[in-house]
Amino acid sequence: MRLTALIATLAAWAAAPVLAQKSYRVGPGDLLKISVIELEEIDNEYRVDGLGAVNLPYLGRVEVKDKTAVELIALLTEKLKAGFVNDPNVYVDLLEYNYRPISVIGAVNQPGKLAGGARELTLVEAIVQAGGVSERAGDKIFVIRKKPDGGNATWETSYARLMIDGEPHLNIPLYPGDTVNVPVARKIVISVLGEVNKPGQYTFKSGDKVTLLRVIAAAGGFTDYARRNRVAIRRNREGEPGEVKINVRDVASNKREDPPLHDNDIVIVP
Repeated sequence: MRLTALIATLAAWAAAPVLAQKSYRVGPGDLLKISVIELEEIDNEYRVDGLGAVNLPYLGRVEVKDKTAVELIALLTEKLKAGFVNDPNVYVDLLEYNYRPISVIGAVNQPGKLAGGARELTLVEAIVQAGGVSERAGDKIFVIRKKPDGGNATWETSYARLMIDGEPHLNIPLYPGDTVNVPVARKIVISVLGEVNKPGQYTFKSGDKVTLLRVIAAAGGFTDYARRNRVAIRRNREGEPGEVKINVRDVASNKREDPPLHDNDIVIVP
């Protein structure tokens, strides 16, 4: 993805909660801040009950379920004009979104729906609230968000870049109803044969950077008889050669890239 396209995508995802807040529809469990300048008695926080209503001074029980903040302001303004204030100034703020909570699933220590429904929750905060990632986690993190047309949009990032490198632009704000998915890492099994000190099978996680030099190091390094200029990588994958010869001296001296390895690859050291 080109840099300009990447910046545009990140900006759109970061702005989505702000834009979506205007269209968010209130439901049971949400916490509202309602203020009327002319009636200080109404100025308070109100938890929406299980039937989707709040009880307000002067107005009594008011149905608020499935209404946006803008619609609530219009509704309350109309009700107040009916017998209390000629031209009321009404303000509604959404403090907690418990009706459509953020969920964190996959390889985290406490998967499930996040309690509290804080509006300004970020991706890092959501992972922390879910107890952090477990040992089974891979490097990928997905954020799944409902689109206005009913479909889903998915954004992908790297755990290492987000949580270890701390790249700030990846710590996007989350919106009610978002799902954060931390997939379980797949196992990558590499077989090493021939002139290494500990030949055998070695298991890595899909999030690991599995390269030829790393696998040879895991196998105890070369023996004194190893032909380092004739190391073979054998694999059975469509569209790729069945066997590639590598001069490891070129890799070690940075003359060529340390080749990545894939599940079920076989490294043969003659």
